[in-house]
Amino acid sequence: MDTTDFKRILKAEGTFCPSDELIDRILDAAEPVNLRPKETLVGYGETNKDIYIVKDGILQLLYFDGEKEVTFGFAFPGTVLLSPHAFYMNEPAVMQIESCNIPSTVLHITKSKFDSFAEKSHEFALWMFNLAIGQIYTSELKVTYVSGTAEDRYKRLLKIRPDIVTAISANRLASYLGITPSYMCKLRRKLLYE
Repeated sequence: MDTTDFKRILKAEGTFCPSDELIDRILDAAEPVNLRPKETLVGYGETNKDIYIVKDGILQLLYFDGEKEVTFGFAFPGTVLLSPHAFYMNEPAVMQIESCNIPSTVLHITKSKFDSFAEKSHEFALWMFNLAIGQIYTSELKVTYVSGTAEDRYKRLLKIRPDIVTAISANRLASYLGITPSYMCKLRRKLLYE
């Protein structure tokens, strides 16, 4: 994705629109990190306090429920990612962040640079606060995505984020929708012939 498109996506990520000057300063401070398909960015148990912004691709957030790995959600270009446990409390991550089945690029910002931006720029602090509230909103909105029948959930996902379906494995998609992988295959076949 070129810089102009990426800046446009960053500006549209929340309800607070940062200035071009602020975005340029953030991009200048960030280091690109290229991820291969299914490569881990933040692993379970790591105390990685840094911040990442998705530039290209799709990343997934996973957690272990004691018996199996569960897909919690996805991050698309413009999404700011971090391990809240590590960033806020200096504790090991309980969620893993990894790229999906496609190569991805994230912009890496160290916690010290992030903290410096927050201290020196009221605009940056407002933008990050807005994005944090937006992520809380999205977590609550997820409840509407995963309610209803399995078929309803799958159709809703196809409608709002068709790019996810090709970017992640059927197992991960089934995990996100709360169904078994075999039922996921049956749903795909059924909808293919409708």
